[in-house]
Amino acid sequence: MSLKKAATSSVKWSSISQVARQVMQFVTIAIFANLLSPEDFGLVGMATIVIGFIDLFKDLGTSAAVIQRKNISDELLYSIFWINVFFGTLGSVILFFGSPLVALFYQEPEINLILKVLSLSFFLSGISILQKAILEKKLAFNTLAKIEIVAIFAGSCVGITLAFLGFGVWSLVTQTLTVVTVTTILLWASTRWKPKMIFRWSEVKEVSSYSLNLTGFNSFNYFVRNADYLLIGKFLGSQSLGYYTLAYRLMLYPIQNISHVISRVMFPVFSQIQDDNAKLRTAYLKVVGMISVITFPIMFGLWALAEPFILTVFGNQWQPVILLLMILVPVGMSQSLETTVGTIYQTKGRTDWMFRFSLVEGTVFVTAWIIGLRWGIYGVATAYAVGYSLLVYPNYAIPFSLVKLPVIELAKVISRPLLASSIMLLVLLGLKFMLLINLPSAWILGILIPIGGITYLAASWLINRNQIQQLFSLVGLKG
Repeated sequence: MSLKKAATSSVKWSSISQVARQVMQFVTIAIFANLLSPEDFGLVGMATIVIGFIDLFKDLGTSAAVIQRKNISDELLYSIFWINVFFGTLGSVILFFGSPLVALFYQEPEINLILKVLSLSFFLSGISILQKAILEKKLAFNTLAKIEIVAIFAGSCVGITLAFLGFGVWSLVTQTLTVVTVTTILLWASTRWKPKMIFRWSEVKEVSSYSLNLTGFNSFNYFVRNADYLLIGKFLGSQSLGYYTLAYRLMLYPIQNISHVISRVMFPVFSQIQDDNAKLRTAYLKVVGMISVITFPIMFGLWALAEPFILTVFGNQWQPVILLLMILVPVGMSQSLETTVGTIYQTKGRTDWMFRFSLVEGTVFVTAWIIGLRWGIYGVATAYAVGYSLLVYPNYAIPFSLVKLPVIELAKVISRPLLASSIMLLVLLGLKFMLLINLPSAWILGILIPIGGITYLAASWLINRNQIQQLFSLVGLKG
């Protein structure tokens, strides 16, 4: 199979996995919500915060190093496997013996045992991290998708069964462990590679700089991505944090479900052509163009219909989210593209550049949030948007220099989706304010969503037919 066909197939399977998991998670949570108490969800939520932080260090960036390297020795693979086993075991030990301190911090004694049980997940995932990386390197996303879907289905079945039997919070805990366990078993069964008792420190040293810089980036980025939540919760209160959290999650939705799905495939594909800058430039611009075709109309539509959307889906009590969402949507639209530049850093082996820029970016964001606190949650959101706008150009220019890609080329690629989305926006705003102002929110939403979709497709067919045809080709439709 050619690299192009393999990449197209990988995106399809990655998308199938994402959609299937989203649907199953939604159904599972809906069932849990009717069987479990808010306290059960709260306990697992507290545990998840701690686990999420420790999870950053479980492989120290070695998986990315395996995918990025064109030629990798068996000795390095064996060595990385044992490093992953060591840190997975270390994570389990730290969480097991540190759980009483977490319980003391939260003043929730029950979380002690929950964390002790969940600590097993680090060991289980530690012995299968490399197998997953090998499959990604080979672009075996069809196999990975099947593993992910089966694992989450098994976890949901076990969790829901225990919830019906009255196990309370332990149904959530068991669900998590089941997903990890099934994933590990299936990853081992799906890869021919098996470890040997071999460890070469000299081999590990060759990828240590790459891996540690990537770990540094992930760790600092984790702190920055949660700093606004911490500041709002501390100084503005839980209600303000609730409004901000909902707006932020809605803003991130296209990024998590479109950009990240494609970026996940981009890295192993780009790693295979890492020495050919011309091919990298062409491939990157095609990917970014495809993302913009999908995410731009979604974000423009969300901005135009923020009011009827929030009032219809979430209710009048969430009205403060409307303005927050309108402030954050431009940031989300830009981030849907900006999230792909990490692939360039990793592909070209410059995770040190990525880490250093994240230090600058994080400092700007945290400073902006602190300044914005004076004007409440709207001040924080506005400060974020302003701070982000100051970094847009260097966000692209620095990684683009690694492949000799002028930023103007990016502007050319996204100009047509941007124009088509703008036409859709004008139509939606015109209809909303001139014709439908007195209709209920649900009616406005029901009328304008299909009109917006038709307008965007028509505008795109007239001014951006090439990218639309590429998108249709990707999903198996004729353009």
